[in-house]
Amino acid sequence: MNIEQAFSKDILSEYFEKNIRLNASRGIDGITGLVFSVDLDERLTLTSQKIFSKRYRFTPYLEIIKSKGRGKPPRIISKPTVRDKIVLFAIKEELHKLFPECVPKRLPNTYIREIKNKISGLDSNTHSYLKIDIKGFYDNLNRDLIQEKLKVKTDNDAFITLIRRALLNKTVPRSYKRKDSLKYQSKVGVPQGLSISNILAEIYMKEFDDYFSGKAIAYFRYVDDILLISSKDNIKFLEEEVDKKLSDIGLSSHDHDDDRKSEKGSISEKFQYLGYEVSSSAISVKESTIIRFIESIVAMFTKFKHNAERQEKESKFLNINQIKEIFILRLNEKITGAINENKKYGWLFYFIEINDIPLLYKLDEIIKNQFERLSIFENKVPEKRNRSNPDGLCSLVRSYYEIRHNIFGGYIHNYNIYETRQDKLSYLVKFGYIAHYDDKSYTDEDIEKMFIEAKKSSLLRLEMDVGTIS
Repeated sequence: MNIEQAFSKDILSEYFEKNIRLNASRGIDGITGLVFSVDLDERLTLTSQKIFSKRYRFTPYLEIIKSKGRGKPPRIISKPTVRDKIVLFAIKEELHKLFPECVPKRLPNTYIREIKNKISGLDSNTHSYLKIDIKGFYDNLNRDLIQEKLKVKTDNDAFITLIRRALLNKTVPRSYKRKDSLKYQSKVGVPQGLSISNILAEIYMKEFDDYFSGKAIAYFRYVDDILLISSKDNIKFLEEEVDKKLSDIGLSSHDHDDDRKSEKGSISEKFQYLGYEVSSSAISVKESTIIRFIESIVAMFTKFKHNAERQEKESKFLNINQIKEIFILRLNEKITGAINENKKYGWLFYFIEINDIPLLYKLDEIIKNQFERLSIFENKVPEKRNRSNPDGLCSLVRSYYEIRHNIFGGYIHNYNIYETRQDKLSYLVKFGYIAHYDDKSYTDEDIEKMFIEAKKSSLLRLEMDVGTIS
């Protein structure tokens, strides 16, 4: 690789403009993309020079704590500064070029589709599954071993040094003091949340994956969740082999009696994988995940019920009917999910491989019952959304079929349709961000920034619905 080309000022500037500039996310230094864009050429010229001379140092990552649910330790996410984010993005792009076979491309539902197809043709009397969870996956990846694997494809010392420093860099809370720096240093692991985290983990596990792909009838691994399908006689051997091979690379599985993190059984039995409930006869959603989704729907109605009238009083331009319309729009997006660029977001997109249609009818019925309890809606369920009523209420049942057979037919919210200033302005008005009469107060850049922030907020809410599943 040519590091002078890969990390040139022009390349870094291109990554910044396309991916980071309008992002308001801040690292420990509090600087946004827009603030960083001031004196951009000077900043990135200096950044490139430091990388070439191996003098570049990462600013401490900001610690973001994300709950994984009751009784589970939280996930620590590392948030880089804008400058480091640009550099990390450039590293990721080079790693993708060097290790194209390790680029994560498959979504959880594609794994479920393959599992469904594989076990449907097997004899459940003679075939079993083995499900194993890797303990503390990212936190226990060996950094020295990562470097060894990188050196197979590149001998560029400046590039390897840059990655090593990205991994050694500490993650700190916002209020940390420099004198306490040592307590935040770690000797192993890959920080979670960086743009390079996933590709490094896949490079780390490539040999392990290749080995077991040839040992079982079917082998699947999604991050730290492993599933093998094999003959019943072979399962015990595979279980021992997995433990041994994980140990060889500094990892381990959860104890086999630890909260059913590792389990085995006939493929005719129901087992859970990536939030799904799977057997040779049916594919559904595991019960705890269904309950969480129902609770999030109920919470949405409860919040609306308690806040709608206050919101009308405090708003300078929204009346109660507009507030009701915005609620239905947001509820519809929760129901259908959304498309943005080439990515799909939302609970139903994640679980699109289920064949448990009665579950979707049950969820639609729960939503209807919530409306019947709302006096603001006169205890009536809004009319269904259709061509003659585009602002009506969506359903999970219809969304399921639209996603599978007519995804771009207009029923699923598609952010790709907002192309012009007027498109984005219409979105901001419709969702209550600005008044329809106030559009001339904003520049094109203002509209673009508000739209990106509004979209990001909406997509983040959809990601939260599936954020703790796997």
